[in-house]
Amino acid sequence: METEAKICVSIGNIPFDTISGILDNVDMAEIRIDLAGLDDRGLKSIFASHNNLIATCREGEYDDKERAQLLENAVEYGAAWVDIEADADPAWRDRMAKTVKAGNCSLILSRHFYTHTPSPFELRRLVDEMFGMGADVVKIASQVNNTPEAAALLGLYADYKNIVSIGMGPLGVITRLAAPLLGAPFTFASFGDNPVTAAGQIDYKEIAELIERISSYG
Repeated sequence: METEAKICVSIGNIPFDTISGILDNVDMAEIRIDLAGLDDRGLKSIFASHNNLIATCREGEYDDKERAQLLENAVEYGAAWVDIEADADPAWRDRMAKTVKAGNCSLILSRHFYTHTPSPFELRRLVDEMFGMGADVVKIASQVNNTPEAAALLGLYADYKNIVSIGMGPLGVITRLAAPLLGAPFTFASFGDNPVTAAGQIDYKEIAELIERISSYG
C-alpha cells in the first residue's frame, strides 16, 4: 500500500521563531493566522519561506474586513492553499473564494461541528454543496461521540475524492490516521509539545510512523 497524502501540521499559539523552526522540518503546514498573532512582516516571512502552506483565519479574533485583508496578504506572500468556512457570510465567502482563485491558490471550503457529527445523508449533502461552491478540497471536521459517527466520516471516502473528513475528540483519532490511507490529500497533526489547534490531533512524527508502518503491509 502506498499513499502520497501529506501530513499537515496545524500551527497556532506559538512564537514566530518556533513557527519558523517547525516549517524547516515539515512538508506541509496550516498557519492559523487568527491564533498566531503575526504582524505583517512576520506573515510575509512565514508564507514566503515555504511553498506548501494553508492560510486559515477563523472567526473571533478579527472581524471579516480584517480577516479578508490578512488572507489576501497571505495569498500575495505565497500561500498555496486558503481555508474558508463554507458557512461564513455568503457575500464575504464568495468574494474571498474569487480572491483565492485569482491568486492561483487552491481553495479549501470547510465546515466544523463542535458537538456532534451530522448524519451520513447530511454529510453528503454538505460535501456536494461545497464542491458546488467551487472548492478544490472539501474539509469536514466534527466532534465524534460514538463509533457510528466515526464510521460516517470515514464512509465519505468511498464516494468522494479531494476531501478531508476528520473527527475531533478521542473517538475521532482513528479518522485522522485513516484519512490519508483512504484517499484524503492530507491529514492534520500537531508538532511536538506545541499547543494543538483541535482536539484529537496526533503528533507529526507519531502519525508519520503509523502511516508508514500500515503502508508497509501492502
